[in-house]
Order: sequence, then structure tokens, then C-alpha cells
Amino acid sequence: MENIKVEAMIDRFSDQETAVLLAEQIGKEFIVKKDQLPKGAKREDYLVLEVEGDKILSIDLDFKKTKDRKDSVQSKLDRLRQGQTQSRFKRK
Repeated sequence: MENIKVEAMIDRFSDQETAVLLAEQIGKEFIVKKDQLPKGAKREDYLVLEVEGDKILSIDLDFKKTKDRKDSVQSKLDRLRQGQTQSRFKRK
């Protein structure tokens, strides 16, 4: 088997010692010990995993993807708060 790099997100911390990572592009969920995560990693951060089969070989934070995603969500929230969203339904 060869090593592949995949994107994953920290979905949740299931207890004090483990985290659940979702790697949507390969349809897998990984449960890892919190001490395997990069220092400072938190819920909803994006990661780059190097995997071989079901085994994670390395985990790195994807700062750009995390920032881009947070900026996108914030932008949508700002538009909603300002009432600038266009409804697809016509008003009568």
C-alpha cells in the first residue's frame, strides 16, 4: 500500500483523551489520542494526514484551509446579520 495525503477536520473531542477526525475525501473517520495532534489544534481545525490504509503516519495543521473556512463562515454570518441575503422565494 502506498502513503497518501488527505485533508481531515477535527470533528469533536469524544473524551479527555481522544479526538475524532473526519477525512471526507476518503470516507473515513479516525479516532486519535489528543497528544497525537499538533500543538494548539482545536475543534473544526483542518489537518493534512499522511495515511497508509487505516494507519495515520503524520498529522499537520492546515492553517490556510482553517483560516479560509473560518473567513467564509464569518462572511456568511455577517451577510445574514445585515439582511443582504436574497431569498429564492418571491414575496407577494
